[in-house]
Amino acid sequence: MRHGTRPRTGIGAPATPDGAPPAGATPDAATPGRPGRGAQAHRQPTRRELRQREEAARRAREPRFGRGVSVVAMLSVLGIAVATTVPAMALLTDDQVRARTATAHFSSAPASEGDVQALDSITSAEREAIIRDSGAATSGEQLAALRSMRIADTFRNNPAGAIQWPFPVGVPITSGFGPRTAPTAGASTNHLGVDFAPGAGVPVQIIADGVVREVVAHDGGGCGVNVTIDHMIGGQLVSSKYCHLQTGSVRVAAGQQVRVADIVGRVGNTGISTGPHLHFEIRLNGTEPVDPVAWLRANAS
Repeated sequence: MRHGTRPRTGIGAPATPDGAPPAGATPDAATPGRPGRGAQAHRQPTRRELRQREEAARRAREPRFGRGVSVVAMLSVLGIAVATTVPAMALLTDDQVRARTATAHFSSAPASEGDVQALDSITSAEREAIIRDSGAATSGEQLAALRSMRIADTFRNNPAGAIQWPFPVGVPITSGFGPRTAPTAGASTNHLGVDFAPGAGVPVQIIADGVVREVVAHDGGGCGVNVTIDHMIGGQLVSSKYCHLQTGSVRVAAGQQVRVADIVGRVGNTGISTGPHLHFEIRLNGTEPVDPVAWLRANAS
């Protein structure tokens, strides 16, 4: 056969799918059953080989994790750590908090604390974080109340303090101390206390150790069902008064010694009231009314 008509191996005919030489190819005499060196150098890659090359190239382009962990991955891990250690509400900006709050008013006058930001729209996870951070849930009753009550960023209670707020976490304040427009017929225009509105039936706690001076267990008068307790604080007589309690919810009796954070009763709507709330008073020397919020901020530890 002349040189010009000699068949060329591995080019003229397509390769078989498994990489075997096409029909008519001459095996290398030195290695029986395998294509010759010329075929290995010039044959077109099979589809299998092309796929293998593409897969190898794709793996080479992918980021590798190990000692060279990407910055993005490290920041993601740090973000998760922060989210699990910082209280839920601390991660929200002021604008986010304002966007998620609802203002509640039982009176036409602005509260002394300004517009109340009641966190009614917080998620279950955020509520559980607030409850956990408060350290206040020491019983099933308290835990159930904390999970159902309205929460607001109006104050922070110390559950280990000798003087505490009437509720273990901040709640909406709907009417402050001092002059106001009467919210309903028969209500005062000079408010001698402050109104807390966590919701009907929420337990009310006693602010300090003391002795119960008076219990009004029936729904009569402006204050409705109410309790007055005397405390000796810093050598001074300080009286706390809890009004509009639910009928039948009072747990103390006149002359009884009580401890801080004991339950006095439940939030109700008795007496002259426009909705379920606790009207709370502080009186120095048993008679002189002062702003309860200012007094608690100065004295509750």
